[in-house]
Amino acid sequence: MKIQLCKKFSKSAKLQEKLQEAFPDDTIMVRSCIDMCKLCKKQPVARAAGEKLKAKSISKLISKIDSL
Repeated sequence: MKIQLCKKFSKSAKLQEKLQEAFPDDTIMVRSCIDMCKLCKKQPVARAAGEKLKAKSISKLISKIDSL
């Protein structure tokens, strides 16, 4: 599965690291924009399996991606 992150999130490096630990077989890419404007700066967001996902914390985002 492809997981795309926005580089504008303040903790994008930490989010990328946590996702690589949780999903070692998946492709994780940090992009300049994933079309979730204004949300990406405030909270963890990702695009996975064609769906746009948002959560209040990194761990909640990982569990949402895991449920796909």
